[in-house]
Order: sequence, then structure tokens, then C-alpha cells
Amino acid sequence: MKMNGRIFYKVSLIGLINGILLGLIMKWVEMFSGKQVYKLLLNVDFLPLIGDVFWSEASLFFFHLLFSLAITFSYVILHPLKIFRKWNKYALAFITIIPAIMLYFPLSALSKSEVVLPSDLTAFFLWTILHLFYGLSLPKAI
Repeated sequence: MKMNGRIFYKVSLIGLINGILLGLIMKWVEMFSGKQVYKLLLNVDFLPLIGDVFWSEASLFFFHLLFSLAITFSYVILHPLKIFRKWNKYALAFITIIPAIMLYFPLSALSKSEVVLPSDLTAFFLWTILHLFYGLSLPKAI
């Protein structure tokens, strides 16, 4: 797919909307389940330099949106490549979102603040389901 201005705008908008929805739903799920999946989503305290800075929730959410844009653009860039052309678009979306799902383990293990434990299967299930909805919404939106 040739990335002209109109397509770039559309892909950016989809990435932002999906990222906002994922963040808001994660916050809601955290409020009702008590599992700190939203806090984990925004956590950067383990990163060198960045982790030492006090960031507002809005700043941390902005970082999350940058990742959402990266995932959305990855999907759009991968889809037309020869190796992926014959793939089902939902299978490709699933493969694209798997790294974000698997980030649960290093994010929870490396976190300096109190978030979910890597062994908390309920939190991992919530994290996985919400990210799957995010990933599988990509082909529909694009």
C-alpha cells in the first residue's frame, strides 16, 4: 500500500482511536476488577532515564498512544508485503498484536511500582482479551 497523506491520516486516526479505546476500557476494567492492568499499560518506571522522571497520567497515556500508532502502522505496512498477501487479515492482526500481549510478563516483572504480578493469571487474561480486541479491530477499521 502506497502511503499517501490521506492514508497516513486515516491510519493515524485509527491508531489513536483504538489506543484511546483500549486505554479507557483498561481503566474501566481496572476500576471494576481491582487488577492494575491500566497502571501496567502506562508504566515506564523501569526504563532508564525515562523511569526516573515523574510523568503525568496524560504524558504516560501519550506514550501509550505512540505505541498504538506503531502497532497500527506495522499492521498496515506488513499486510501488502508478498509474504503476508495470502494471509487472512485477522491472522495477521493476531500476529501483530502478540508482542503487545507478551509484554505483560516483562512489564509486570520489571516494574518498580506495585502493579500486577507476572503470575497473576486473571490480570494476564484481562490484558490478553483487551489487546486481542484491539488487534482484531485493526482489519475491520482499516
